[in-house]
Amino acid sequence: MRLLMILAILFTLSSCWPKVKPSPQPYYNERVWGNKAVYEVISNAKQVSYIDSAMPVIHPGNIYAKGNFIYQLELGKGIHVIDNSIPNQAHRVGFITVNGSSQISIKSNYLYTNNYDDLLVIDISGGNTMHVVKRMEGALPQGRYNYFYSEPTETGYYECPTYDSVVIGWRKDSIWAICYKN
Repeated sequence: MRLLMILAILFTLSSCWPKVKPSPQPYYNERVWGNKAVYEVISNAKQVSYIDSAMPVIHPGNIYAKGNFIYQLELGKGIHVIDNSIPNQAHRVGFITVNGSSQISIKSNYLYTNNYDDLLVIDISGGNTMHVVKRMEGALPQGRYNYFYSEPTETGYYECPTYDSVVIGWRKDSIWAICYKN
C-alpha cells in the first residue's frame, strides 16, 4: 500500500514537469540535408551600393517615410526605396544594399543604419539616390557576430559558421550534422 501511495505521488508530481521536446542528437560523422552558409569577405560585405531596380521583400523590417519616399528595411540585406509620390500607386524604385542591417532611422536628410558592427550615416536628400556620409567603425560591437543571417531562419541542421568571413545568406545542401536550430 505504501509503495502504491509513493507511486501515485510521483506520478502526480511528474505532471508538473515541463514537456521538453529533445532536439535530435547530432551525428558528427553523418551527412544530412541542411542549411549551408553563403560567405563573403567582410570588406566586400561592408560595401554599400544603390541598385536602380526593385528587389523582392522577403524579411521586412521597420519603415520610415521621408518626403515622397518610403524606406523599408530588408533584414540583413538593405533598404527598399519606395516612390510614394502618388500614394495609391506607391512602387519600389530601388534598393540600398547594406548587408548586416537590422534597424533604420531617419532624421533630416540622413538615414542611419548598421552595417554589421559599423554605424552608417547615409545622405538621402536626392530621393532615390544616396551616398554614405560617415561610417563609424566598430560602433556596434555585438553586430559583428549577432546579425540576421548569423543563423538560418528555419529549424533544422545547419553548418556552424566560421568567423573569418560573414554569412550573407543560407542555401540547402548536404552538410555534416553538427549545429541544430530549434
